[in-house]
Amino acid sequence: MKYQNFAMKLLTAAIIAGSLCHYQSVAAARAAVVAENEAKIAEVEEYNRQIQLENAKRQAASLYYENGTYEGEGSGYGGPVRVLVTVEYDVLTDIQVISHDAEDPAYFEQAEKLVDMVVSGQTTDVDVVAGASFSSRGILEAIENALDKAVRK
Repeated sequence: MKYQNFAMKLLTAAIIAGSLCHYQSVAAARAAVVAENEAKIAEVEEYNRQIQLENAKRQAASLYYENGTYEGEGSGYGGPVRVLVTVEYDVLTDIQVISHDAEDPAYFEQAEKLVDMVVSGQTTDVDVVAGASFSSRGILEAIENALDKAVRK
């Protein structure tokens, strides 16, 4: 009986040791698979970065306008109208009227609505504001003048 308990304890210890060894080999195999998958993921991510960079270069080469802010001038009813046009990746992102000193404020205020129409429509092909057609044309001319300066050479 004395040796029977010892034999049971020895058998239990052997089973535990065997289980631990098996667990260790399974854990090592899983770690190897995880490391291999992480290496593959890193390789794919690097490939994707390279493709994105190539696409960005290709897209940048095909842009019509240079990124930046350009000043343009047009002839309004009372004199010159000056604007700043901001272009980012061929998108008109902002247009600001910076001067219109000789324009009649009441008419010019109506004509300034064109700025939002040009930005939202991404075109200067918009209808002039009735009653403020000269001021409208001055704003549109100033925007087109600024865009002429933004064209890639």
